Amino acid sequence: MTSIVEPPREARPIAWVRLSLLMMFLLFGALGTPWPWAALWLVLPAAVAGGLLASWRFGNTAFVLPAALLAAAVTVQVMFGWPLWFTLWTPLAAVIGCWMGLREEGGGPGIGERAWMLVPLLGLAAALPLAPGFPDAMGRLDSRIVAEQELVMKSVPAKDVPAMWVDAKKQFDSVPAEERRKFWVLTVPIMLFVWSAMLVMAGRALAARCATVLGWPPLSRSPLYLWRLPDAALVPLIVGIALLVFTGPVMQPSAATLLVVSVLGYSVQGVAVVESLLLSRGMPPVFVALTVLFVIAVSLLWILPAVAVVGLSDVWLDYRKLEPAPEGEA
Repeated sequence: MTSIVEPPREARPIAWVRLSLLMMFLLFGALGTPWPWAALWLVLPAAVAGGLLASWRFGNTAFVLPAALLAAAVTVQVMFGWPLWFTLWTPLAAVIGCWMGLREEGGGPGIGERAWMLVPLLGLAAALPLAPGFPDAMGRLDSRIVAEQELVMKSVPAKDVPAMWVDAKKQFDSVPAEERRKFWVLTVPIMLFVWSAMLVMAGRALAARCATVLGWPPLSRSPLYLWRLPDAALVPLIVGIALLVFTGPVMQPSAATLLVVSVLGYSVQGVAVVESLLLSRGMPPVFVALTVLFVIAVSLLWILPAVAVVGLSDVWLDYRKLEPAPEGEA
């Protein structure tokens, strides 16, 4: 059980080292990312960590933080002209942090429940293709990629340019600019969600390091083999299928975002089922991890749909018996 009312523990020197290494990683990520997206490397994890620690300590009062960040986001939008769909990532991350912090008392959320807490960011990612100015932004992104390609090609002597680079450049240029823009509209929301999910994980790790430094109890942990998405996680999958089947091209990017992320989530659940089976057979955890990584690495294209089916069927079949039994049943 993790509780903020437990006796404080002494901060270990190693906690400062881990905190410094994590901050250096985020800083290097920011330095390698174009502005203003570079700011999210630092601001988004800080919002998650701040929301988590504040709600763990003060309860629902901590939701003042995402409200303040939302007001700041609107102010930044007005002052600098940044689109609202860019400035909303940080307030939503703070909401996720507060949500996690409220669940820390009494053992904390399971790993699957923590994944489900990313649903506010999934909703934002799915809405991005419909946001005013987003398609135009993807056109500017394509132009920037073309310019960067030209700059890289010119910076290397012609005789030293790898043939693979030349072929890739020709193939990229052969696709009409409008088709490339549609491709970015389709894929960028998915990539932004995956990136923001990684930053949320970094924010939780940052909160864990800060809790250690403050002498608070450790944050709850949950192993991968216990990954089980709640039943509500079926909603994005069903909505994605409905948008794909019953709507026109305008909604297809949103449908793709919901479907791809849902498939990824249930793929992880399928991997968790397989890992649990191997562990129950007495295989050492190290060999289980190496086996799973090897199989995914050599057969990614077909193994992900297969484990996604396993993970989805686990919703009803409950292979690992993680679902609480109804009262009166053994």
